[in-house]
Formats: sequence, C-alpha cells, structure tokens
Amino acid sequence: MQKKYLFLFICICSFWGSNAQNDQAFSGTIVADSIAEIQVNIVNYNNRQGTVNGTLGKFSIKASEGDQVIFSSVKYEPHTIEITSEMLQKKNNQIILFLMVNELEEVNISSLTLTRDLLADANNMELQPILSAQDLGIPIRTAPRLTVEERRLYTAASGGPIGVLIDVLSGRMEMLNRQKEYADLELLIQRSKHLVPNNFFKETLNIEPTWVDDFLYFCSNQEDFEKNVNQEDVFVMIEFFKNQVKAYQKF
Repeated sequence: MQKKYLFLFICICSFWGSNAQNDQAFSGTIVADSIAEIQVNIVNYNNRQGTVNGTLGKFSIKASEGDQVIFSSVKYEPHTIEITSEMLQKKNNQIILFLMVNELEEVNISSLTLTRDLLADANNMELQPILSAQDLGIPIRTAPRLTVEERRLYTAASGGPIGVLIDVLSGRMEMLNRQKEYADLELLIQRSKHLVPNNFFKETLNIEPTWVDDFLYFCSNQEDFEKNVNQEDVFVMIEFFKNQVKAYQKF
C-alpha cells in the first residue's frame, strides 16, 4: 500500500513540474532609443503567442526553453533570440534593439561656383534635357526593391560555396529565413489592420486597443487569412474578423 501511494505522489509531482515548466514567462526590458514612444511586437515563434512592450520597455511573454522569440517594429532592426533556462529564471533580461538604417537616394553635388546673384547664376548653369529610355521607346526592366530581410538572405547566399557552407553550419541561413518569414507575416498583419476603420476593433468587436495586435496574430493562423487580405476588400475583412472574434475570446 505504501508503494502505491509513493508511486501516485511521484506522478503528481511530475505533472505539476511539467506544467510549471510550460507556464514559465520570459520577461525583461527593451533597451532602445525612444522606446517609450515606440511599440515593439514581441512574438514567440514556437507557440505563436504575441505581446507588446510597455512605455518603459518592460515586457513579459510565455515561453519555454529552446523557443525562438522575435522582436520587431517599423523603427528597429528585427532581433531574434533563443530562450535558455537562465533567461527564464531571470526577471531583468535586457534586449538591445538598434535603429533601422534607411538608405538615402544618391545626391549629385554640382561644382558650379555661385555668385549669389540669382540671374547670373541661372545663366551660368548648363542645363541638359531630361531624356529617358521610355522617351526613346526602349523597354527597360527594373528589379524590384529588396526588403532588409531579402538583402540579408542575398548577402548570405552570395558569399561563395565556402561562405554558404559556413552560414548553413552556423545556423545563420535558418535564422535569416525565419526573420524573412516573420517580416512577411508582419506586413500581412499590418495590411489587414489598415483595411478596416480605426475604431472597428473597439466599437464592433469590443477588443481593447492593447489587444488588437494579439487578435491579429491569432487571425493570421487561420486558413483563409492571407487570401482574404490579398482581396483588399473592406467588407470581406470585416466579415472575417467578426467570424474569428468568438474563437479568439475562448482562446
């Protein structure tokens, strides 16, 4: 009889221990310029749960050891980390984000010496007619502008056989592909958000503004989400969101 109770006690402890491990939270502070004014989307790539930071950069999200957590916003470079047991035990993890670098268009600086006389300077300028390939009837093909994630993948893949092998072995290619996949998902979610009126989620679906992004991440896991967004039809998206809100409230 004592052995039976001992076995039951061990099973209960194991069950509690596994649940406690699965319910751990990864928390900390985002360190970045103007973080009090910028909302950073924080997504657990493995369990598809998301949240955002507070005004002081504080955040907390459910995670387990080995999960991939992605930090992304329109102002900062995307940042991905793999959760360790030490991170789950700490309450003051610091995540440092860097500002997104925007490429400026080429600027041509003239060598013309100005005399501060507008009429004289205008007469001294050598103007050339603007002539493009289209004016001559010559068809041109322009390559689409690459996103930050696509440029990183191109750079990693064009490093030659040795460079690609090193990147693959180090897991860098896998990380870049995940960042590209998440960036595409983030763009799709933002497109869906802008298809409906600003007050739609609060007044129609009764979803508080702080939970709108979480609701959109939930909707992005549904089968017809991408197809509905690509239709760019307001009424289609409104009907889709209405059909998902009840399932989201039970989630």
